[in-house]
Amino acid sequence: MIALFTGGSGSGKSEMAEAFACSRAGDRKLYYFATMRVWGEEGMSRVEKHRRQREGKGFETIECPDRLPRGIAGGVILLECLSNRLANAMFGENEPDPVGVILAEIDALARENDLVVVTNEIFSDGAQYDAETAKYIENLGILNQKLAQRAQIFAESVYSLPVVHKGALE
Repeated sequence: MIALFTGGSGSGKSEMAEAFACSRAGDRKLYYFATMRVWGEEGMSRVEKHRRQREGKGFETIECPDRLPRGIAGGVILLECLSNRLANAMFGENEPDPVGVILAEIDALARENDLVVVTNEIFSDGAQYDAETAKYIENLGILNQKLAQRAQIFAESVYSLPVVHKGALE
């Protein structure tokens, strides 16, 4: 099962995805795949905020900025977040087919687990970007579309309110 959660920065999407993952787990193992490379104080502050949010909820955190782990089965995985995983693939690993690699990782994990994916809505600012950034935005749009199609549940957080586009959050 794939559940996809999206929203703008600070929209509440992470909290919504986390609550959903916890509700799905029952007595199964909960994993938190942390994909962010931490740079500077702002990055560390974001990491600490997310750690506090997860505290006491039973998540096992796995730092995986480069590749998503394989060999995990029967659990509930919260992937936080797709945008960071893509940036790392494109700009850190210089992956020639980042969309294909990431979709293969996600498909493999979703065959064996419930997978809850957090992504970002970054497509409505109307700004012009350099070619590299524009390619990143295009790739994230492709990933979001393909995952929304694959997902059984797709929800957006708008000002911390859930807007369910596909499936149900119960």
